[in-house]
Amino acid sequence: MRKPGRKPVSPSCCANNRRLKLLLASSSPRRSQLLRAAGYEIDIQAVDVDERPLPDESVEAMVARLACLKCQAASVQDRPVLAADTMVCLHGQALGKPADMKQARAMLQALSGQTHQVLTAVCVRLGDRMAARTVCTDVSFYALEAEEIDNYLQHHEVLDKAGGYAIQEGAASFIAAINGPLDNVIGLPVRVSRELLTAITTGREKS
Repeated sequence: MRKPGRKPVSPSCCANNRRLKLLLASSSPRRSQLLRAAGYEIDIQAVDVDERPLPDESVEAMVARLACLKCQAASVQDRPVLAADTMVCLHGQALGKPADMKQARAMLQALSGQTHQVLTAVCVRLGDRMAARTVCTDVSFYALEAEEIDNYLQHHEVLDKAGGYAIQEGAASFIAAINGPLDNVIGLPVRVSRELLTAITTGREKS
């Protein structure tokens, strides 16, 4: 029971007691769904950045750099901007979005029976202030039969998914174990996103 006079806490971004609508610098429906489910009011602005890796760049460094580039590419200055980049990593090698169904099949075959990492970097910005963090979740696949892979590819859109699969769209049965946040695998670690948004709108972000 709520004590008299106390107002419920809202996850909406606030600065100087003014509600600020969040701008999501991403066209990902999964990220927008996760943020709205967490109670945020959002606008969406798709941004275009060069996502090619730099020479000798690690997967963790790449997702962090791309998330910040996307955040900076958004045109808004007077309210919080959130951007993210997700990558699947197998034995230190990045598995991004497959170029075609042949590559998607090859990715699933490589992931079969293995433990891989899903890394999502989240960057938030308000004006010229930014804060960012990267979250990693270990995902172990069962050994997949060729028929399982073919059936999945026939019935699901995978070309916009890092690693060629989406756990919330038919691939849950591939998963033997998960160690880390599930929403990170879907595309956005909401708790970390909330912490960053709170920090940036209250001036408590770390440099």
